[in-house]
Amino acid sequence: ELREAVEEVLPDLEHDGVHVFYLSSVSPTPGVKALLPAIEAASDEPLPAQHRAGVTANSKAMYIYTSGTTGLPKAAVITELKMMMVASLGRICGLRPNDVVYTTLPLYHSAGLLVGVGGCLEVGATCVLRAKFSASQFWADCRRYNISVIQYVGELMRYLCNTPKRADDQEHGVRMALGNGMRAEVWKEFLRRFGPVAVWEFYGATEGNAGFINYTG
Repeated sequence: ELREAVEEVLPDLEHDGVHVFYLSSVSPTPGVKALLPAIEAASDEPLPAQHRAGVTANSKAMYIYTSGTTGLPKAAVITELKMMMVASLGRICGLRPNDVVYTTLPLYHSAGLLVGVGGCLEVGATCVLRAKFSASQFWADCRRYNISVIQYVGELMRYLCNTPKRADDQEHGVRMALGNGMRAEVWKEFLRRFGPVAVWEFYGATEGNAGFINYTG
C-alpha cells in the first residue's frame, strides 16, 4: 500500500544506514527485504539476555509519527516506560487474559499499536487484526472471531451506527469498547442499537505526558 512512498525516499534512507522491511513473504523493491520468512524461521525461545542488557525504562523503544496538527508529521519518542504505561490502559479498564480484542486501527499510531496490541501483550489477551476497517463486516467479524473487546477512534462508531439496521445487531459477545473521540449523541445511539457495551473513553497524545480516562464509567 505504501510501496511508492517507500521507494521515493529509499535512497535517502539507505544513505543514512536505515534498514527497511516489508511485512510480507516477498519484496517487490530492490533494497527492501521481506520480513515474514525471517519471523517464521525465528526461534520461539526468549531472546538472549545480552540483547536487552543495556535497556532501561528511559531507553528509546520506538518512534511514532504524529499526525502533524501543528505542522508536518514529526517523530515522537516512545520510551520503554511510556510503552508499558500506555499498554497498561487495557488492564486499568478491566481487560482480561481470556479477552479477544478486535483492532481495525493502523499500527503506525499509538492507539492500535500501544493500546491494542500492547494491551494484549500486557495481560496475555488475544488480538485480532484487520488490515482495513469495514463498517459492513465489523459485527460479522466480531461474531466470527468471538470478539469481546473492540477498539475505536474518532468517527468509527458513527460509521457503525450509520449502517443499515439488522435483526442481529445485538447478537455479539462484545462487552467493552476502548477508544477516544466518540461524540455524545453517537455514544447514546451506539448503546441503544448495539446493546449494553461498557465504553471506556480516553484522551491522550502520542507526544504528550498525561492522559485522561473515564475508568469509573
